[in-house]
Amino acid sequence: GKLSDAQLEAVIYAGQAHQEILPNGSRKGFFIGDGTGVGKGREIAGIIMDNFNQGRTKAVWVSEKPQLINDAIRDWKAIGGSENDIIAHGKIKPNSEITAKRGILFTTYKLLSSGSRSTPASDGIRTIEGKFSRFEQLYKWLCSDFDGVIIYDESHNMSSAVTVEGKRGKKKPTTQALAGVELQKRFPNARVVYVSATGASEVYNFAYAERLGLWGEKTAFPNVKDFIAKIDAGGIAAMEVLAHNMKAMGLY
Repeated sequence: GKLSDAQLEAVIYAGQAHQEILPNGSRKGFFIGDGTGVGKGREIAGIIMDNFNQGRTKAVWVSEKPQLINDAIRDWKAIGGSENDIIAHGKIKPNSEITAKRGILFTTYKLLSSGSRSTPASDGIRTIEGKFSRFEQLYKWLCSDFDGVIIYDESHNMSSAVTVEGKRGKKKPTTQALAGVELQKRFPNARVVYVSATGASEVYNFAYAERLGLWGEKTAFPNVKDFIAKIDAGGIAAMEVLAHNMKAMGLY
């Protein structure tokens, strides 16, 4: 009774999506687009708790601001979790290792990209590097075979994940968006969840959502750039069809 039916529905659909593997070998993700008041924090906590109960006792909760950790603690405790399970990434020294054997590492998009630099990649998306970066610190804690949950709360913070042609020229990807995209690439077996109330507002906002399987092998779009170009050309009607189809496919 600590989760409403609407909240529990998101937990169930996420679990279903995470059982499938995309043609490229990555685990399928899920997108929560509920509006204000539904309780997205409770849904996130429920998804993590579901995985904890199945033995996957490490998780990552990426959010917009460090002070939102208080909301995460509130929602985690509300469904029976312990406050001690929440680990503040910002309180760990940059050059030290994360030693916790289990828990939910709460970090931010800005912190995840701090101390990093981006380098060009063949697909036009840059990758994140940095010997003492927060990103590498997190990577070492999870290990390459990590199959637990990665939550991208307020995921629209990664909306600038590809180069976009604007009225004033090209708008390049931001480092924090690239860090979020790279995190997915490093852990292909992770159970990814995107959370944003404004996710389906513009097609560019889906550029980071690689785990939804909207482009690539066995789809109508060979790559993310083709996906953006064709959906954008269809306007708001195409976005509505996209959201409707994602819902029908159990992705949204």
